[in-house]
Amino acid sequence: MRKVDRKKLTKTVLSSLEAREKEYIVWDTELTGLGARVAPTGRRTFILKYRNSSGRSKQLTIGKFGPVTVDEARTFAKQKLGEIASGQDPVLEKRKARDFETVGELCDRYLKEARAGRVLRKGKSKKPETLNIDEGRINRHIKPCLGSIGVDSLERRDVQKFISDVTSGKTACNFKSDKKYGRVVVTGGPGTAAKAVGLLSSIYNWAINNGLAQSNPCTGVEKPADNKRQRYLRKNEYEKLGKALLDAENAHVNPIALAAIRVLLLTGARRNEILGLKWSEVDGDGQCLRFESTKTGKQIRPLGQKARDYLLSLDFGSDIWVFPASRGEGHLVNVRKPLLQVLRLAGLENDITPHVFRHSFATTANELSYTELTIAGMIGHSLGTITSRYAHNVDHSLVAAADRVSREIWNKLFGSEEAEIIQLNDHVRGGRANV
Repeated sequence: MRKVDRKKLTKTVLSSLEAREKEYIVWDTELTGLGARVAPTGRRTFILKYRNSSGRSKQLTIGKFGPVTVDEARTFAKQKLGEIASGQDPVLEKRKARDFETVGELCDRYLKEARAGRVLRKGKSKKPETLNIDEGRINRHIKPCLGSIGVDSLERRDVQKFISDVTSGKTACNFKSDKKYGRVVVTGGPGTAAKAVGLLSSIYNWAINNGLAQSNPCTGVEKPADNKRQRYLRKNEYEKLGKALLDAENAHVNPIALAAIRVLLLTGARRNEILGLKWSEVDGDGQCLRFESTKTGKQIRPLGQKARDYLLSLDFGSDIWVFPASRGEGHLVNVRKPLLQVLRLAGLENDITPHVFRHSFATTANELSYTELTIAGMIGHSLGTITSRYAHNVDHSLVAAADRVSREIWNKLFGSEEAEIIQLNDHVRGGRANV
């Protein structure tokens, strides 16, 4: 039988409790039912365990240690034990008082707080791009399946059914968006289900910390495996892509998108990093990209010579954006349609995406015997993140590695190094000797 932890709860005792691999509870020796729940993160929360008039065991969350003192928790617990003795059920009363707040309303509140910068992840507020993805998962998956259920009425079995429904494609849809020629394509599958329930769990954890929920119904549910894509380009696929990119120019496919596709291939950068690239972030002399914001924060990324020369040859008429939008202001936001046209010309499957380019860049680096740390530094994984906080100039060894990898990919796409220059379209004027 597992030993029950019992101590007289004081400020000193609470401060000394260490985090363990699994959550545990320390019960007060002075007041029966009062306890402190210690999470693996080290968070300590006061709770009150009791039995209601029907003999059912209940657990009431009092509050987080720190904002709530030991004396305040003990006074509150005594008050609630008095109410329980008179036949009241604090958990039931709290649930009834808040049953009007549904899962959908909780999600809306979470997004509002997150967009105001009050929801932190690893000490930082979420980026607008991440919140847009969160909002899509909420509106397309969570709300249709669970939105009308009360926050504290949601049970583990509801979450398990939600996972099954999303996995089987119940929430999948395809409809016209508010953009002139745009469509919204929502898919299902195990990966989508895993990400959606992960977001729901994060929302409930935030709600618990802010006194908006009693427990997380996502805890303990069986999640589908979110298999990472292992697709990468083979040598013959690179060759087909290179020829198709040239054919696409002659077929008048969007030249800005074609240029962005080439840069994605040559850098291994994330799609949004390249599509939103500013000229101020391109350091030709330093042979690097100085990203103001990425998935893992501000970064300096090495730029291979081939990628650098091609980038500096571009000029689509914007002093701000390397890849400006074809219509209106701002930058290019998507290359999916032009990429599908290129894949069609190449006779390749539609499963090739900008993420596949990124994985292919890393695979090429691996084939050239570069270490995991070097590869991480080249593509901006957190393992190899280089920020201006630590270095003003990118490491020369990383630049040399990026040179070799981008040259290897260039040769796979367009042939030997003798083919130094790709014929640019008439709209690409002059280029930039330095940025």
